[in-house]
Amino acid sequence: MHKLFKSGYPSLLIIALGCASLGRGTSEVDSAPLTEQYKKFRAQKRRLYIQNFDNRTYSPQLTGRLKEKLQFAFSRSASLNVITDKDQADLVLYGKIELYAEEPGVYDRSSSPLTYNLTIIVTTRMRAREKKKSETETDSMLEQHEIRYLTTYNVGQPLFETRYMAEDRMLEGLADRIVSVTYEPGATEPKP
Repeated sequence: MHKLFKSGYPSLLIIALGCASLGRGTSEVDSAPLTEQYKKFRAQKRRLYIQNFDNRTYSPQLTGRLKEKLQFAFSRSASLNVITDKDQADLVLYGKIELYAEEPGVYDRSSSPLTYNLTIIVTTRMRAREKKKSETETDSMLEQHEIRYLTTYNVGQPLFETRYMAEDRMLEGLADRIVSVTYEPGATEPKP
């Protein structure tokens, strides 16, 4: 074992660990500006209903898995309370899975992929529900975001990962990113 450390094998292990996707991934967010009325509205805790996302891809299993991850991620939020009855909600989260793609990343010497890149693009809309005297819903206040999320997984040795495991990790990261960009009461006004 002592000879292994002298020959540089620990550095190879560190390089291999660094190449594996131990993190969830990276994201980019484009957000629409918020109205002053909506900034005032989101200054307090609200009840949230999460609608199933519209899936525009050929991967139908993503919809249910993403909603489950979103419910868990939003349940940790201090500013929102996730509920299952849409009629009782102050806010409704809608979304579309616009794109989902898997493509090879790094190849080995025999031209076989060692890693794959997973990319997902989601647009979200969180709409405030207001009740008027006629009890009809209005769309006066909302926030919109487009999130692009990328992760990589390794199918080679060591630390290989299945596509399902990588998708699960990607959806968790995406859900956390959606939570971090939506409905942040403390982020609406600059702190003095």
